[in-house]
Amino acid sequence: MLSGFVASAGLSKREVAMPFGTVHYLQGGEGETVVFLHGIFALKEHWVDMSRQVSGDYQVILLDLPGFGGNPRLEATAYDLNQQSINVSDVLEAIGVESYHIAANSMGAQIAFDLALAERDRVKSVALIGSPINVTSPVPSEMEVAMQAGQAPLVVTSEETYDARMDWLFPKVPFLPKPIMDKWKAEEVSFAAINAQIWDAVEGSDVEMLEVIAPDISQPTLIVWCQDDRIFHPSGAAVLGAALTESTVIEPEGCGHLPMLDRKTQTGRDYVEFLNAL
Repeated sequence: MLSGFVASAGLSKREVAMPFGTVHYLQGGEGETVVFLHGIFALKEHWVDMSRQVSGDYQVILLDLPGFGGNPRLEATAYDLNQQSINVSDVLEAIGVESYHIAANSMGAQIAFDLALAERDRVKSVALIGSPINVTSPVPSEMEVAMQAGQAPLVVTSEETYDARMDWLFPKVPFLPKPIMDKWKAEEVSFAAINAQIWDAVEGSDVEMLEVIAPDISQPTLIVWCQDDRIFHPSGAAVLGAALTESTVIEPEGCGHLPMLDRKTQTGRDYVEFLNAL
């Protein structure tokens, strides 16, 4: 079922051997390269439907970030955001990506900004698809309030916590075939023992807030921040947009933290429009 889902989008499965383990990715289309970076506990397949809108005009590369998705899990220190940025840069070099656009969700946004700063001659643009990590929103989000109370809503330790997290991520859980959803759930639950360690490593990363980094980002940047996002409050969109040199901000209604899944077609079209205007 999952292979058919991937193949129907014109994507092929690929992998590259790295010192920290094999990294799996999907590739399709032709033209300028767009690299998709998912968030914490996510996986490359989350981008598949949105990428259908993009791969007609661009080459798309959907990465399983090192230590996530179908890749082997790593030591907790490898999930530090600074180390993740280094690892992703090494992966892209290993698979021969030269210049590229980045589309990133949540945790992936920190990596995208790091790469945009470190590789200005290679990174053409940045798109934040769904709210990014590490932005100071004027209004605390529901997740931030829960975290202050000692909760970790995104950390899966059982099937029950996986189901509860879906309600945090989406105002209405999008349809996907049940075999695919069941596979994703089973795989994440199987890593229950290390999920909390990964969360702590990411949360403990010594990085600048994105609005502090933003003035040094010279590349055009798209922000798609949904009004119904419970993870990071949409009031942060204006903060980040104002801090960037060149930004386009879209704030759609009816979607949550992962618009590549619950607003996949329109988000893909919005992104292509942004890319084509560069």
